[in-house]
Amino acid sequence: MTELSKRIVEAVLMSLGESFEQKFYDSEFRNCHGYLRIINYTPPKSVTQEEVEGLGMHTDMSCITIVYQDQIGGLQVRSKEGKWLDINPCEETLLVNIGDLMHAWSNGKLRSSEHRVVLKRLVNRFSLAFFWCFEDEKAIYAPNEVVGEGHLRAYKPFVCADYLKFREISSTNGEKKFEKVGFTVKDFAGTSTD
Repeated sequence: MTELSKRIVEAVLMSLGESFEQKFYDSEFRNCHGYLRIINYTPPKSVTQEEVEGLGMHTDMSCITIVYQDQIGGLQVRSKEGKWLDINPCEETLLVNIGDLMHAWSNGKLRSSEHRVVLKRLVNRFSLAFFWCFEDEKAIYAPNEVVGEGHLRAYKPFVCADYLKFREISSTNGEKKFEKVGFTVKDFAGTSTD
């Protein structure tokens, strides 16, 4: 998954401009790391409406996230117009989300996808998610070449670990969870230009 993440980020950097991959991959993304989570969404005992929210609207805190969802489905992504679109599961297919760290690093040129999970059936839903992130101590600051001449930075510089703390919530048993639903990097480091 780490090798796949590297290849995806290299391709994404190439989409930003000629030679971006060569110039920025080693200097900016060399120390990225990843972690895999198995996510189980347990439905309520009964469903009184057509769909039940399994996890509310959120963005991922990673640079990129690679997701495999089971055949149950339920993943939805929000379009630029604000409409929720179903991402139907497809065997042997992985979904790639741009996360908040890449969104801020790219000065908003790469959009962190707002997504949610809805449960439409009374069965457990599983997904695998691989989050590929900058190292905790990395300062996120969009390079001049990415911002572009004459444009302003949409995000104030910040340290990854500080953003993780911003998104962190403590559960009742003291465990830390990083899913402060509804908050994004815009809430943490956005400027008035974004």
